[in-house]
Amino acid sequence: MQRKIQACTLVGILLLCCESGETLLAQSSDELGVAAHNYPTERITVPSWRFAHGPHVRAAFQEVVAGVRKAIVEIKCEGRQVALGGIVGPDGWILTKGSALVGPITCRLHDGRELDARVVGASREFDVAMLKVDAKQLPTLAISDSVVPVVGSWLASAGMDSYPIAVGIVSVEPREIPHQAGILGIQLDAVANRALIVRVFPGSAASKAGLLVNDTILEIDRVPTPSREALIQRVQEFNPGDRVSLKIQRDGEQLDVEAVLMGRFPGLQPSRNEFQNRLGSGLSERRFGFPSAFQHDTVINATDCGGPVVNLDGEVVGFNIARSGRTETYAITAASISKLLYELMSGNLKPEPE
Repeated sequence: MQRKIQACTLVGILLLCCESGETLLAQSSDELGVAAHNYPTERITVPSWRFAHGPHVRAAFQEVVAGVRKAIVEIKCEGRQVALGGIVGPDGWILTKGSALVGPITCRLHDGRELDARVVGASREFDVAMLKVDAKQLPTLAISDSVVPVVGSWLASAGMDSYPIAVGIVSVEPREIPHQAGILGIQLDAVANRALIVRVFPGSAASKAGLLVNDTILEIDRVPTPSREALIQRVQEFNPGDRVSLKIQRDGEQLDVEAVLMGRFPGLQPSRNEFQNRLGSGLSERRFGFPSAFQHDTVINATDCGGPVVNLDGEVVGFNIARSGRTETYAITAASISKLLYELMSGNLKPEPE
């Protein structure tokens, strides 16, 4: 209780923000409700983000994340960080963001060890994956379906350091995050009785996957696409950021390729609102179409998704799953994760074949 009061008091004092986006420190001693002394009386303003995301505020939450940080791992693919993960089983079970995983996976533990990992379970709808590393007696996260996020309450996004990555407030209770159709970035022949590509847009998912003009797309994720209409309908079933397998025909030969669907048409200038929403750190490729997630205003990087979010008592209330906007981050509740763990570990939710 004392830790909660200290954190709330400190942050409550610091986050007195005026409409201009600046924080008024003091105008006179009377404004602070203390006895008058020979203190400066001039107005001092500091950008509010220095308080909301600065080291002093994060330091106030150091004890809050102390109990979980050793159970957090850094997920790397091809040598670079793509996500965070949380250890949910002492013998090497690690939960992370599924769509971030591309290629060989390694996990860096709190003690500095880097271990190869394999995907043993995955849920596309929640965008989570279960990894397995060869290790024993690892520290684990306590996940309970009785811990719920409360709108207006403080949260800390935990990382591997002693300070949290960032702190914020629960802004919207758990709800369904609507699906948004993914975009492949091709133009199809309107006359041919098959899904024949006549144009590949530069910078699109199709271009990055190596698709070419005159390729015919036969299947998407093992579902046949015998016509233009069938292909369009199939693509619209996926979210931006989803990784899909394509079977194509090129010069009489069948090939298998993989594409990551995009959220907007390549080359299209973003609207003002979309541009403003992208300010700050990068957004997650997959940030739509979750059965249930709560929203908070913690500012994290897309590569920090997959790690736990804790309340002021240090309890895990969820896992960050997507940086979706300038002031919007989505997290899957601990209750939802708790229900998925057995399915992910047992193989009932198998990863899709490569």
